[in-house]
Amino acid sequence: MQTIFSNQQLAGNYQPGYENYGAFFKQIIESCHNSCLILISWEKPREIAALESHPKNCQTLQLNGLGESARQIFTEKGLAESEKWSELIDIYRGNPLWLNTIAATIQDLFDGKISEFLSYDSLVLGDLEYLLHQHFQRLSDTEKKVMSWLANQIKAVEISKKPALLELSPSEFLKAVESLRRRLLIEKVQKGDRTLFQLQPAIAEYTKTNIK
Repeated sequence: MQTIFSNQQLAGNYQPGYENYGAFFKQIIESCHNSCLILISWEKPREIAALESHPKNCQTLQLNGLGESARQIFTEKGLAESEKWSELIDIYRGNPLWLNTIAATIQDLFDGKISEFLSYDSLVLGDLEYLLHQHFQRLSDTEKKVMSWLANQIKAVEISKKPALLELSPSEFLKAVESLRRRLLIEKVQKGDRTLFQLQPAIAEYTKTNIK
C-alpha cells in the first residue's frame, strides 16, 4: 500500500486524492465488525501507528530476517565456503530478497566464492542497488540528511540530542528519525538501559555512495 503515499515526504503522507484512506483505516480499527483487513506496506500509515496501542483491534507484524534458515538459499544457489554463510546472513540481516539477489551475483561474478565477494569494495551490486533505490527515492530531504549522518557513524548512536553539525531543527530531526523508523530503514539497538540507532551495513554503504 506504499503506492498511495507521496514520495519525497515523511512516511505516511497520502498522495492527493487518497487522503480518505486514512479515515477508512481509522474507522476499520475503531468500529465493531467481524472482518479482518490485512495491509502490506514498506511504511506504516500514521493512523495505524497512532491506534496500534489497542492490540485487540490493530496489530503490526514486522517481518524480520530469516536467520540461519537463510542457508537454504545458498544451498540452492550453489555457493561455496559454507563457513562464511553466517557472515553473509548478518550483513544483509537475513532479508530473503536481498540474499537471493546477492547470492545470484556471487555465483555469476565470483563462481560462488563468498570470500572473493567480501574482499570486493562494495556490498551493494547490480540488482540490489536497484532494490534499495526504490526505497530511497521515497525519502524527504530531512530524512536523507539523517541517513547520511547515521551512515557516517562508526557505531550505534543515541538520538536524545540533535547532532550539532546536522542542519536541522530538533523537531525536524526527531520527525525524520520517526519517519525512517516507520520505513524500517533504521535499526534500534538495546545496550543495557540505553536505546541506540544504526543503519544496516548494506543500507549504510548505499547511503554513503548515493546521498551527499
